[in-house]
Amino acid sequence: MKKNKKKIILLLITCIFLYFVFVNLDVKELLNVMKQFNVWYILPLAVSILCSLSVRGMVFKQLLHNSIKPPISELAHLCITTAAMNIVLPARAGDIFRAFYVGHKYNTDKVKIFGTVMLERIFDIVVIFSFLLIGIFIYHKNQTAINLCSFAGICGIIGFAMVLYAYKYNKTDTICNFLIEKTKKFPLSDFIGKLISFVNKTDRKFFNGFGVIEHPKYLFTAILSSFGVWFFECLNFYMTMQGFGCEIHWSVTLFLISFIALACMVPSTSIFIGPYQMAVIAAFSLYNIGKETALAISIVEQAVVVISTSIIAVTFMMKNNISYKELKQDIKNSQQV
Repeated sequence: MKKNKKKIILLLITCIFLYFVFVNLDVKELLNVMKQFNVWYILPLAVSILCSLSVRGMVFKQLLHNSIKPPISELAHLCITTAAMNIVLPARAGDIFRAFYVGHKYNTDKVKIFGTVMLERIFDIVVIFSFLLIGIFIYHKNQTAINLCSFAGICGIIGFAMVLYAYKYNKTDTICNFLIEKTKKFPLSDFIGKLISFVNKTDRKFFNGFGVIEHPKYLFTAILSSFGVWFFECLNFYMTMQGFGCEIHWSVTLFLISFIALACMVPSTSIFIGPYQMAVIAAFSLYNIGKETALAISIVEQAVVVISTSIIAVTFMMKNNISYKELKQDIKNSQQV
């Protein structure tokens, strides 16, 4: 019953976003725009997408700071597989798989590795925020947008400072109780409370994954590599735009990745259908680009991502004898803990 209820909620969220995507959409114009795409851009786009995810493997390697030493090629393939799973499976299950795979293969604590994966996501937020700020100052010099962005940045800095404080002085119990108390009036407060309690229960293991903080050399390289990851993400969209012959200021890509990153946090069915397309349409609307063109760009870019990452993911899983059914069951069991 609980499982069906969750599926219905996810389907409802997807349908709401899809309504806003397709309302007032000129389907004939969309098809005409799709026909204009230069297919010669598909191969370089796929290469750029795989480069982005391979650089993410470099980020992960630095975050592990030699506590274990998997080869960079394996981590690159693992991050591509993780991306494919995050697209196909709900609840960002790929991130859980990455922790399970590394923990099992290299005989290290899975909760610790999951903490490292979450630290990587924190770096992503820092980079995305930086790109969004650059985009606002370069193209959209709107004071309200700047104020909102600044507020989000301050909240992010405070949050990161709390994480560092908890890691450094073992104060997770104090911080978690404070957060649970303050979020009681929030929507989904029960879920938030359970999540915070889980982190509190596994605090030392989880925060052991933040060990790179004590290694400035690896930390600096990881942050620098994170900028490289998102540079390629910007390049992916820029090439897709060029494939459609769109001569738009490159700063649109800064808004695109920022909006998409936020959209991917919204619960939905597989392949981020709905929120993803709406995020692309919203970003292009800042540049007065029509919904049909924006949707066409999102369809092509997402299709190339799904196909290219899925091919690598299937190869990686076959090579390592990973069963998809067993994987789904492991992830389901971990989410019930």
